[in-house]
Amino acid sequence: MGVGNWQIEFALPNSQLLILMAFDPTKPANGSPISSAELRDQFAGLKTLLDTKPDLATVDSRIASNTAGSLAAVAYPSFTISDPPTQAEVQALLDKLVEILDAANHA
Repeated sequence: MGVGNWQIEFALPNSQLLILMAFDPTKPANGSPISSAELRDQFAGLKTLLDTKPDLATVDSRIASNTAGSLAAVAYPSFTISDPPTQAEVQALLDKLVEILDAANHA
């Protein structure tokens, strides 16, 4: 598939090759005579562009899988950290961070 004057090639049975011109927004030129082959190529190029667009279900799925999850279920930490922090306090902080990351990553 291409844009502008690029070509699209498809292999057909019996080793035939079908070449479709990609959509060219400059054609047909204003005031030019109508050419059925040129218009067919334009329509074929547009159809190819439309056929390669993802459907709504695919778009929704990609949005859902690439959007952070809800953090509403993650409670605020209810502990304090001393100076210097103890190993248990650092572990509790790490556990809370993992909980946040899991929620954001839909885990």
